[in-house]
Amino acid sequence: MALWLFSGDFTAETAGASEAVSGPGSPPQKTLVQGIESRATPRAVTLDVLGRTEANRQVEVRSEIAGIITEVNATRGQYVEAGDELCKIAVDNRSVRLQEAEAAYQSAAIEYQGAKDLSESGLQSKVVLAKLKAAAVRSRATLETARLDLAKTTIRAPFSGFIERRAVEVGDLVTAGTSCATVLEVAPLLAVGQVSEKEVSWLQIGQSVTVAMGESGGKSVMTEGVISFVARTPDPATRSYRVEARLENLGGASRVGVTARMSVPVAREMAHLISPASLTLNADGEIGVKTVLDGGLVSFVPVSTVGEETRGLWVTGLPGTAVVITVGHQEVVPGQVVDVRIADGAV
Repeated sequence: MALWLFSGDFTAETAGASEAVSGPGSPPQKTLVQGIESRATPRAVTLDVLGRTEANRQVEVRSEIAGIITEVNATRGQYVEAGDELCKIAVDNRSVRLQEAEAAYQSAAIEYQGAKDLSESGLQSKVVLAKLKAAAVRSRATLETARLDLAKTTIRAPFSGFIERRAVEVGDLVTAGTSCATVLEVAPLLAVGQVSEKEVSWLQIGQSVTVAMGESGGKSVMTEGVISFVARTPDPATRSYRVEARLENLGGASRVGVTARMSVPVAREMAHLISPASLTLNADGEIGVKTVLDGGLVSFVPVSTVGEETRGLWVTGLPGTAVVITVGHQEVVPGQVVDVRIADGAV
């Protein structure tokens, strides 16, 4: 038995058996592969910009006069409407000065009117009339100043928003320029990012944008907006351009500093949706797919990935219609003739 095994006689018998199965002179069997018939479809090309949310406006509301704080209506986190009272400063003698200015103006106005009546009758000189008119104008200006001085004792919100910081308490002595509170306008909210020199030419004010804002727990809030600002000059440090998108009606999701991913549709292109498993490399290291041409001939086509989703990858480089090998592409080479079985489904 050992001598027979090492003699090699069994090889000839096996070869003969193989010829008996395939038959002498029969053509070689084709490799069976599975593929799909992929068709190019129009797809929106989007520019993704990573950034953060910012307040539309943030203002420190400051006092215009000096005095003692008598009332503070600003509470951190509180929402206020434009014109709501934030802080009050002691009136002191400002109301008395207002009464004095009103009386002085009434007296000056009466004197001027009397002189004007006499001048129309030729009983008053124009010089005296001019002096009385100037006195009446000065009295009116003093009256308006006293009214404004009294009105400035109440510090009001310049626009609707949230109180982010409260800077004073009752009893504090403030001077002109002292901050009462910081008001934050987050309706609308801004999504702000940076784009490169090449990408900025694709953006225009008024373009629609979809923004995904990240939140705790891995969730995100999707909202629509429009581009409201595209910088004309780049950042000196990064050489990138600032882009702002205006977001409306966010409600409780209006927070500053949240990560925001902006997707801006900039063009449309024809692309194929294929499975990532269909990708392969050629001898030069290029990424592509293997397709089947007429007659079952295998061909390698380089492709470029332009997007992805849960169903697969969007690629360009293929003709309008192509038979892409999905199963068995690792077992065949370009130029080989195969037998392809078309599977149902696009991916």
